[in-house]
Amino acid sequence: TKPVEPVTTVPSAAVTEINTLLANKFGGTMAVITDADANWMKDEFDYFIAPKRKEQPDYPYIAKGDFNGDGQEDVAALVKDTGKGNYQVAVIFGAPLDKNRILFWTEDIDVCALSTYPKGPLEGMNSGKVNMKGDGIGIEYYEKSSFVLYWSGSAFKRAWTGD
Repeated sequence: TKPVEPVTTVPSAAVTEINTLLANKFGGTMAVITDADANWMKDEFDYFIAPKRKEQPDYPYIAKGDFNGDGQEDVAALVKDTGKGNYQVAVIFGAPLDKNRILFWTEDIDVCALSTYPKGPLEGMNSGKVNMKGDGIGIEYYEKSSFVLYWSGSAFKRAWTGD
């Protein structure tokens, strides 16, 4: 099937805020990806993205939650390094979001969907049961694997949740 024709839209307030923080920190070499960057196939987009976007306009590129369990809202964004073209998940800790409190997850990241996985018990496929103190970041690929990133207290760890 053919790729979805990208729709030109005005970036949301969340995308603008994240891109501004990234530009201030990294000089404009990173940005939240767009549908044009993702190059979704029409059937993927219609099935995987469109239904959730009605309620979450920044889906699948931004997820919000308390990812480190400190009681403040954080943001996870799928970003692209414009110079190298590689994708990564930027987690910006905040309230307010702070350009000096950004961590990146780079392992096994490509165009994917981010979502908020509620804190509490998490049963990974090979990692056993984890009791997450904060929300997790769901990483999902269309008809492929999925995993959750969770804060261990000092770093993000991964639990595979689907193959």
